[in-house]
Amino acid sequence: MAYINVSGPNSQATLQISTATIASTSSGYVVPALQDITINNAVGTFQWTQLDEFSQKTVPTPANNSITGNFVVDSTTFFTGSNGVSGLFTLSNDAVPVYFRVYFEGRTTAGKKYISGSGYITNLAPTVNPTAPVWVSPISIAVDGDIDTGTV
Repeated sequence: MAYINVSGPNSQATLQISTATIASTSSGYVVPALQDITINNAVGTFQWTQLDEFSQKTVPTPANNSITGNFVVDSTTFFTGSNGVSGLFTLSNDAVPVYFRVYFEGRTTAGKKYISGSGYITNLAPTVNPTAPVWVSPISIAVDGDIDTGTV
């Protein structure tokens, strides 16, 4: 069994964002200071019961996929953006479709896996308080279509 360890150098989970198809690991930019990330692949189901059977019947419905996480706000990434891609706030506020890759073990090591797709950035909600004196925000990407897999 090969567990995926993200604690080593250059092996952290990484979120890459672009407004064009991501052709390489240098497209768009990487969201810095990512605290956590979750990939939600939620295939829906429709269930019903029939009078002639004791067990329920189930059929699949289209998936409702999303990427969610939290990050420490970096002013460049949040407001300005880089590498020809607007900041996260602008992308969300203007409902700009984005392409993403989530690298499981860093984005520079050949042979490592990632998932990718496209969608819309939502749920930005920066917060700060006296005991946590840096801005932290959740982030979600509402996936439009399928989530794909690939290899660096």
